[in-house]
Amino acid sequence: MMRTRMISDGGLKAAGTGIDLDLRLPWYRALPLSVVTIDEVAIDGKALDLAPATFSINGKTMPLSAFATGFEDWWFTADSGILHVPDVTLPAGSRHEVEATIAVKPPYIPGLVRITKCKKQLSLQ
Repeated sequence: MMRTRMISDGGLKAAGTGIDLDLRLPWYRALPLSVVTIDEVAIDGKALDLAPATFSINGKTMPLSAFATGFEDWWFTADSGILHVPDVTLPAGSRHEVEATIAVKPPYIPGLVRITKCKKQLSLQ
């Protein structure tokens, strides 16, 4: 169930010169961002460059590189995080296969790395 809800239905939106993707944490408990990585996002089979991407959660926007030191920033299971990927142009109303891969390393289960992939057909809103 967590896998199918990781990308929100209706979660692909045009945002200025890029796109926003509504993501949910694929884990059963809140986690600090320091143990989460967004490893890949692809649209129609083409991986997007996530280097310039930003992530917004809890009223804060940060580059993905800030996750590694995000010990005080938590992603709660009921909250969406918005991944903004600039410089992605898609036609209004077009339908796309969107795939995301998120890894979590829960601090209370040493050595565990859970990689979750989700793929959905979404229309650009």
